[in-house]
Amino acid sequence: MCCNCCSVRQQKIWVFGLGTFLVILGTVLLSAWPSLSRQLIRGMLPLAPNSFLYKSWVVAPVPVYSTFYLFNWTNPEDFNNTDVKPHYEQLGPYTFSDYKVKEDLFWQQPEVTFDARREFHFVPEKSNGSLDDVVIAPHFITLTAARYVRKYPRILRKIMNFALNREGGGTHLKHTAGEWLFDGFYDELIDFVVLLDSPLFPIYSKNFGWFYNRNNSQTAEGNFTIHTGRGDLSKMGEIRLWKGAAHTGYYEGECGKVNGSTGDLWAPGRQWHETISIFLADASRFINLYSIANVTVQGISAWLYETTELSLDNGQVSPDTQCFCVANRQCPLNGVLDFSPLTYHGPFYVSHPHFYMTDESYRENTTGLLPNAQEHSMHVVMEPTYGIPISLKGQVMLSTFVQRDEEIDHLKDIAYDHYAPMFMYQLYADLDDDHIRLLKLGLSVPRIGQFTGLGLLLIGLIVVIVGVIVTMKHKWHNEWKTEAVDDVKPLENKGVNSE
Repeated sequence: MCCNCCSVRQQKIWVFGLGTFLVILGTVLLSAWPSLSRQLIRGMLPLAPNSFLYKSWVVAPVPVYSTFYLFNWTNPEDFNNTDVKPHYEQLGPYTFSDYKVKEDLFWQQPEVTFDARREFHFVPEKSNGSLDDVVIAPHFITLTAARYVRKYPRILRKIMNFALNREGGGTHLKHTAGEWLFDGFYDELIDFVVLLDSPLFPIYSKNFGWFYNRNNSQTAEGNFTIHTGRGDLSKMGEIRLWKGAAHTGYYEGECGKVNGSTGDLWAPGRQWHETISIFLADASRFINLYSIANVTVQGISAWLYETTELSLDNGQVSPDTQCFCVANRQCPLNGVLDFSPLTYHGPFYVSHPHFYMTDESYRENTTGLLPNAQEHSMHVVMEPTYGIPISLKGQVMLSTFVQRDEEIDHLKDIAYDHYAPMFMYQLYADLDDDHIRLLKLGLSVPRIGQFTGLGLLLIGLIVVIVGVIVTMKHKWHNEWKTEAVDDVKPLENKGVNSE
């Protein structure tokens, strides 16, 4: 609208009206925008088909790598030599790209159920070694059989000894790294167990590998039911059911409860004192991580969570975790989890790599293990406002207990009872640059709104002040014409000239 078309009154209405509007809008943005913007963003977070987070949740949006280390028993020939302790050499890493995708989704808000399929591909350039590396490990199948019959009468142990001597028992196994991990290998003793078809050992394959038949499997990890966050964002990402149940059945009470997150979805608005829990499907249990420090990653303020002595406690530190002890078995010392419920009561244990944060007795009869806090801890770096993990590193080690047994020929002359490391599994992922920028933008929205509000407020005040000054100095456009008209006096009628 041109000023020539506006009267002074209209100009004042426009200027003071616009200035007042900008002042009000700026004040609202300055005071209310931070909470309002957070509510708007939080409203976008709950999971649903075609929601904001849906695509990045269904398929992992950042490169994820699974790394495996194998432990080579370098001196099995000294198995019975009291002058030489067993020595284990760490081999690897053998790094695989870990492609994760969720399939067969069933939505029943506020929950969704899905299968987790994982596809592994070997990445030589990120590995140290070849899948053809030869690795020697204790004969854990013989150890498992011996442990199983140890509680039975001597005659049954003699029968087991005969079976082990006849069907392929031994002191150690020798296979390539690829066979130990995903390819698998044939074993006579396992084949014998399969032929027995016993409900005590529900084994259906004569081949074995730590992750045999896991690659590209949709059912290996079981299906999960998680909270989508609809209606209660504080529960978003929580696992409600695993394999259709709220309890694993492997450990008693609260220790067997399905709890925590799968590691790729967390609730926003976290509090410093709150622990975070990751559910490990392969271990059938959750692990707690605790807030340790405030850190800054690429300009983003975040919280560092790490495992502590409470994370793998068996009741020595906190009585609440005593339920991780297995009935009728000696409970391991703090930092070591009895893994026998998942391995047909075999002598297997889970801990931090190299027995980090455990009692020294787990390393006293071996050489080659060097625990290190920086290398062998678990951590999550998380932005707490929106619950976005910036960096994640999880790792565990599986070991077996090699124990003398006078009734088993293969084990009766063992020089040192010891915990033998078998393999170490590590998963790590870092948020890529695109998602870092998106997270920064999300965190900046409240400040951007405040700065915008402050700018509008200042502009509005300037407009009002300029309007006041112009009014006082009578400088409105065409205001002089109005004054001139007001100054003209009407002519008096004194009659008409006769002429």
